[in-house]
Amino acid sequence: MMRFMQWLHRWVSLILIVQVLLWLSSGLFFAFTGHHGMSGHQYMEHQHPPMLVDTAPKVGIETLHRQYPEATSIQLSSVMGVGQYVVTLADNTLYINANTGTAWETDSDLAQQIALSTYTGPGKVEQVTAVDGSEEVLGWNTAGFRIDVVDDLNTRIYVDAASGQVVEHRNTPWTIADWAFRLHFMDYSGERSFNHLLIWSAGLFALWFSLSGLILLGRNVAQGDFNPRRKATMLEHLQSTGQPVASSCGGGGTCGLCKVTLHGEQLPQPTAAEKAMLSPAELNAGLRLSCQHRVNDKVEIELSNENVATAVLQLASKRQLTPSIVELTFSSEQSIDYAAGQFLQFLIPHQEEVLTRHYSVATQADPNKLVFTVRQMPSPSEDVPPGVGSTYLCNLKLGDRIEAIGPFGDFVLTEASSRTQLFIGGGAGIAPLRALLQTEQNSEQPRPCVFFYGARYVSELCYRDEFEQHAGIVYTPVLSEPETGEAETWQGATGFVHETVAQWLASQDVTSIDVYVCGPPPMLKATMKMLADAKVPRDRIRFDDFGI
Repeated sequence: MMRFMQWLHRWVSLILIVQVLLWLSSGLFFAFTGHHGMSGHQYMEHQHPPMLVDTAPKVGIETLHRQYPEATSIQLSSVMGVGQYVVTLADNTLYINANTGTAWETDSDLAQQIALSTYTGPGKVEQVTAVDGSEEVLGWNTAGFRIDVVDDLNTRIYVDAASGQVVEHRNTPWTIADWAFRLHFMDYSGERSFNHLLIWSAGLFALWFSLSGLILLGRNVAQGDFNPRRKATMLEHLQSTGQPVASSCGGGGTCGLCKVTLHGEQLPQPTAAEKAMLSPAELNAGLRLSCQHRVNDKVEIELSNENVATAVLQLASKRQLTPSIVELTFSSEQSIDYAAGQFLQFLIPHQEEVLTRHYSVATQADPNKLVFTVRQMPSPSEDVPPGVGSTYLCNLKLGDRIEAIGPFGDFVLTEASSRTQLFIGGGAGIAPLRALLQTEQNSEQPRPCVFFYGARYVSELCYRDEFEQHAGIVYTPVLSEPETGEAETWQGATGFVHETVAQWLASQDVTSIDVYVCGPPPMLKATMKMLADAKVPRDRIRFDDFGI
C-alpha cells in the first residue's frame, strides 16, 4: 500500500506541477495583456442608438399590435437607417422591417455594411461567409455572417442575420486570450466555467497530494530520515565504503538490484518493497534490499557479488542485429569472471557527470571477450533527447575505450535438475537469455530448453537463425505486430508472447519447470501475472527487468 501511495504521490505531483505552471503563465498573460487587449474589441466602435425620429416607419406600430396581440413589448429601432420593429413574445423575439411589415432580411452586402459601421481599423474586407453560429461566440448558434477583415489583428466580425446586429468582434489577441482562459480554468470545452468535472478532479488530486504527502512525511520522520545523526542505510554504507553493490533507483526500493544476504539472530522484517521484488525463498534465506534497512551491528552483511571490479573495455566489433538493436563486442585486458545472465555497469560520460547504465552480457562466460546487445533509444519528439546511454555506446568507434564495473546480478541458471528450462524474452531481453541458453547447451548434461521470444516484426527477431538451427532448443518466435505482407506469409505464432506461453503451459506440469524471464517492463509485468495465474511456483521463476 505504501509503495502504491509513493507511486501515485509522484504522478499526482507531476500533474499538479504542470497545472500550476499553466496557472502561473496564463495569470501573467492576463496581468500584462489587460482586459482591453484580450477583448477582441480593439477596432470596435461602440455606437449610440440612432434618433428614431429620423426613421419614419411606413408600417405603423398599431399594425404590429394587431398582428401580434400576445407580444409583451414592441420596440422601434434602426439598422443602417432602416426602421426595424423588435417584437418580444413569450418564447421568441421577431425582427420586422418597419417599411414592409415582413421579417427582417440581412444579405451579405448589408451584413458587410453593418460590420464596417462598427469597425474603426485600417483593414479592408477580405470575404463575407454565411455561418450558422460560431465557436468563437458563446451562446450564438443561429444563421449569420462572418466578415473577415485584413488587418494587423486578423479581425473577424459576426453579424446576426435575423436581427442585423453585430454579435461580436474577434481577432488573434482574443484567440490567444481564449486559450489562456481555457488553460487557466481547465475548461477545454470552451464553456468558460469553473464548474466542471476536470477542475473538481484537480481539487481532489490536490487534496490527495496533501494528505498522502503528510502520511509520507510522517513515515520519514518516524524512520529518522530528517535526523542528522540517523544511521545510514546499508546501501549508503556500502557505497560510501566503496563496496560493490548495484543500484539504479537511488535507494527507492524499486529496482531490486541492491540485494544482500543478512546473517544474524534477528533479521529485519521484510518491507513491502522487498515482498514485491524478492521471492519467499529468497526472503527466508536472508536476502534483503540494502536500501531498505539501516546499518545494524548485530547483523552481518554478505555481498552477492564480491568479485566485482572496474575494467577498461575496448570496442572490437559492432554489427546491426535488427533495425533497433546493435551488438557490441568488447575486449578486456583484465579478466572478468562473470556468470551467464549477469550484467556490467557502464560508466557513461554525460556533460559534467558520469551516468551508469546496466547491460547484460549476451554470451556464455568468456573472461576476455564480452558481447552486449544495446537497443537504440531514439528521440520520441524534437523536444526530448534520445537515450543517453544507448546513444553513447552505439556511437563508439572501433578501438574506443569505456569503463565498466561488474559483474552484478543473480539472474543465473538454477542448480542441476531434470526440470525443463523455460526461457521467455522480448526486445533487448535477448542478451542474458542467450547467455543462459548457450551455457546450458554447453553443459555436460543439457536440460530440455524451451525458448519463447517476442518481437513486433520479423526484422526484429534477434539471433533467429542461431536459435532455429540449434537442435537442443525448442524455439518459438512470436510476432505482435506483423508488417504489411508478413501477416500472410508468417507461419509462426502471433500476438503477445506471454499469451503464447500460457497456451503452452496449459498442457505442461508447471511444477517441473524452471522459468527465466527478461524483457521490457510491460512484457515482464504481463508475463509474471500469467505465470502466477498458471500456478507456476514463485520460487521457480527468475527474472531480470534491466533494473527499471
